[in-house]
Amino acid sequence: VGVVPVALGLLWLPSLRRVSAHWLAGFMALTAGLLTFLALDALSEALALQAALPSALGGTGLVLLGMAVSYLSLTVISHRFGGATGGPAGVSSGVALATLVAVGIGLHNFGEGLAVGSSFALGELALGSFLVIGFMVHNVTEGLGIAAPIADGEGRASLRRLVALTAVAGLPAVFGAWLGGFVTSDVLGVVFFAAAAGAALEVVFEVGRYVRRKAPGGLTSPWVLGGFFAGVAIMYATGLLVG
Repeated sequence: VGVVPVALGLLWLPSLRRVSAHWLAGFMALTAGLLTFLALDALSEALALQAALPSALGGTGLVLLGMAVSYLSLTVISHRFGGATGGPAGVSSGVALATLVAVGIGLHNFGEGLAVGSSFALGELALGSFLVIGFMVHNVTEGLGIAAPIADGEGRASLRRLVALTAVAGLPAVFGAWLGGFVTSDVLGVVFFAAAAGAALEVVFEVGRYVRRKAPGGLTSPWVLGGFFAGVAIMYATGLLVG
């Protein structure tokens, strides 16, 4: 569900290294669009699941808490390791940003994996199979979102680092599907979808800062605006497969 589609999306990397600065800015903005859609999608899933929870568990408060903890945790990680503006020694800022993107996508994919595993656990084999196919198509575009910051970075990402990024983004879907097959818990779903929403929003903020600094024309460039809305549209179109 997760690893292979993300790896296929990363195959765009050699082509992205050869495009102009305007096109690359557009692809960076496309990454922000992908993550914005994922954030809203995860928030919608969390709110839908919390509606069925007992009031003693906090309901909407549980969603907000999950988002806040995730957002603040990723902010600390971003600043600790240089985030989008520097990166640790020997690592380009593009690779550092791609790592944050992969973390945000990984959290969302864990929630998707829970949905797949729960479907099979409840005997909904047709639904589970349909979700697998839809999520695979969905996740190919997420691999592209990871590739864009790397292509724009000053350094080069090693094969080992690309494999690690693929694992960070894709393996949570596998673990989520495994866990969902044994434990069908709305509370767990709420927590992880809320965490995914918070993480994705934080990474959108980081990508926005990066694009503002690097893109010709800044955030109001037609390439940036077009890329952002294209990212949202792509995720919406592929999301229809699992809708």
